[in-house]
This record gives sequence, structure tokens and C-alpha cells, in this order.
Amino acid sequence: MNFYVTSGTPDYMEKLVEKNAKHPLILLHGNGNSVVLHETDKKSIFAVPRNFEVIAQKGQFEQKGYFTFYNMPIMSDERPVFEKKALDVISSLNTNDGVIAYRLLRPIKAETYLFIIQWGGPASYEVWKNSNEYKTSFSPVFEGTTQALQSMFNAAAYITTYSAPSKE
Repeated sequence: MNFYVTSGTPDYMEKLVEKNAKHPLILLHGNGNSVVLHETDKKSIFAVPRNFEVIAQKGQFEQKGYFTFYNMPIMSDERPVFEKKALDVISSLNTNDGVIAYRLLRPIKAETYLFIIQWGGPASYEVWKNSNEYKTSFSPVFEGTTQALQSMFNAAAYITTYSAPSKE
């Protein structure tokens, strides 16, 4: 499955979604910019997408809720190690009631992996982020917070958050 992400101003992204209403697109607004997600087995409809391959997933993204994007620039020779550790850790999200859906995405022609999690709302995310499981299992792998795992990263990992406007 192919996964595409494009970003731009809120107005432009809203027009893009309207113009391509027949495609299953998810529009998200963040702090200063917006993104549109497109998951398909076909080519991208975006002019300049970030391209990814889905390597793990749960559920279907919906046009609602709160989204966290974990951006992880992983060195090419560390990819297999990172993917194994990531797959081991994310399985715990399958039983988290606050999680609607997620995708672990391998970059195509780039180095930054993307892990997108859709939450019922920001409170669900905050509860999980303050949990012991997050601090001991998730954060070391997805944020490189332990010295042993920092060597996998080309640069610092970072998190971006978005909200999905309701369809009217």
C-alpha cells in the first residue's frame, strides 16, 4: 500500500481536498500549516508528495480527532534494526482505547520515517504520553531518548500534532 502526504497553507489544502472529493483524503490542520493524507494502491494525486510504504497499521483513518506525527530520520544502515524495534513497541497500541488508527511508514527516496497515530482527542494522547509504557518503551525507539538508540538517528526526531476538521 502506498501512502502520500502533502502540506501547505490551510486554504490551499482545503481546496485540494474539495477538488479531489472522489479520493479518500484526510485533511489535517496544525500549527501554521495543514497536511493532506492519501492512502492508495495507485499513484499519488499530489503534485509533490512525500511517498511512503505502509509497514504496520491499525484501523482506518477518519476525518475526526487528533493526530500525532512522529518524524524519525533513520540512517539507512540502521533501518532494519529500527523497524524491528518499532514493530515490537507499537503492538501495545492495539489495545489502547484512545487510538483510532495508526500507520508506521517507511520513506521512499528519503530518510525520515513517519509514524502517524489518530487519537479520539488530545486528552487520550496526553494520558498515553504520561504513561510509564510511553516513557520506558515507546519514547526510546521513536524519539531516540536513550543513548543506545540515538545512534540510529541522522538528526533529532520530532513530533507534530494536527486536528481533523469535521466534514460538514
